[in-house]
Amino acid sequence: MPHFFNEQQARDLLDPISVIAALREIFTGQADGHIRNLPRTRTPVFEKSLNVMAATDGRTDRYAVKVYGAGTFHILLYSRREGLLAIMEADWLGQLRTGGTNALAASLMARPDSRKVGLIGAGRQAVAQLLCLEAQGLMQELHVFARQTAKTEQFCQKMSGMLKSRIHMAHDAQDAVGQADIIVTATTSSTPVVKREWLPMGVHINAMGANSANRMELDPAILLDADLLATDDVDQAHKEAGEFITLGAQLDWDRVRPLHELVKQGAGLRASNALSVFKSLGAGLEDLAIASLLYDRAIQGGHGSS
Repeated sequence: MPHFFNEQQARDLLDPISVIAALREIFTGQADGHIRNLPRTRTPVFEKSLNVMAATDGRTDRYAVKVYGAGTFHILLYSRREGLLAIMEADWLGQLRTGGTNALAASLMARPDSRKVGLIGAGRQAVAQLLCLEAQGLMQELHVFARQTAKTEQFCQKMSGMLKSRIHMAHDAQDAVGQADIIVTATTSSTPVVKREWLPMGVHINAMGANSANRMELDPAILLDADLLATDDVDQAHKEAGEFITLGAQLDWDRVRPLHELVKQGAGLRASNALSVFKSLGAGLEDLAIASLLYDRAIQGGHGSS
């Protein structure tokens, strides 16, 4: 019988450091040719969008399928030999694997001495971003801006109980990013929330909110000026990276590097005064990594229901 894991079990059993390590391993496996990622498909169903993404791992003979839409999220983890291993509620899993992937990217792309983070957006996706950046040792100070002041205050109060970093409310978006080493955009905006002229020298950006073709968080000039530009899945970016798609022929896609190449290459990828951007979309191999981690940890500890 397959095991079932709920949201609380995912929160109880997983930590950012272990998740980042699992993601590093699976992107290394992709670089070595063992992982196949199947980009997300979006299909209108019942006036909503049914989203499906998947990945396979030839080393473990496991594969995972994530299905979500209308506020429900599930990952199905399979073994080629044993069949369905587990069904997992995957709202927090999705947030945590995205935060872990972005922290992994920042550890490779940002300056090693990065400690100041500017965050635009104070929704639920932002929480895991900050937990993972701090766990990776890339954040000691945080400046937050969101459009609703009351929501920003509530978010900062919540995060003060979860983070060791110093937290400040920014007056506006420019104030949030103007002194940052790492910028995180966690919005669903259809127009840019960060302008090129605001950026300090040597900054790294994790753009993770806009993961569909009709959204964009970054001024197109940022992408054109970036010395290092990467994403978690280039094929998926052709369909979902709104900032890239908007640029059309202005963007040389050969400049867009897949994260697995950077993981394989290691740190030291850029000059200290360079501009780097990681366009985070969320990919099936990330779901496979975190689902396998949860399953193995739970089974070893005797958790989970059948």
